[in-house]
Amino acid sequence: MQTIDVELKVLIECLKKKETALRQINSITENQGLVITSDLKHEEIYSFFMQMNVEKQDFIQRVLQCDQVFENVFKNVGPVLDAKPEDFTEEVSSMQDLIRAVMDLDVQIRVGEDNNNELLNRALDNIKHNSNTEGAAALLAPDDKTEPKPSIDGGEYGSSKVIEAYKNQSRRR
Repeated sequence: MQTIDVELKVLIECLKKKETALRQINSITENQGLVITSDLKHEEIYSFFMQMNVEKQDFIQRVLQCDQVFENVFKNVGPVLDAKPEDFTEEVSSMQDLIRAVMDLDVQIRVGEDNNNELLNRALDNIKHNSNTEGAAALLAPDDKTEPKPSIDGGEYGSSKVIEAYKNQSRRR
């Protein structure tokens, strides 16, 4: 019984850490939306956006680690909880509340990422269709005005890759 109590505390702690990491991811995603819609130059937007993606990736790794620990511990605890749920009502209730909070944050992040992706696509379309603007000139490489720089959602940690990694991890559940 003592082992189960410790394992339940580990599960609850994993959920708390995951919630904290997801709150950070959500905050970064919201800030990316503000950067995308700002009046900054393309290069500055790109720089800020990419740095935020690097920071976000760290939190995504924390979420993945929490998920892995939770999954491994739950394999041991699950059968006991199924057999005697009345013995662990407080812990189960706590985990249910945390799981709801995590799921709500997951939805908020997905919506935010989708909105940011839409904003990015609109901004890039506007720049591409209006080649006489300062923004379109900023997209072009300084040495060769015919070759565009990578778009904001490109790169190793581009928005689409971050959200895709996050979605893929969530689908495994």
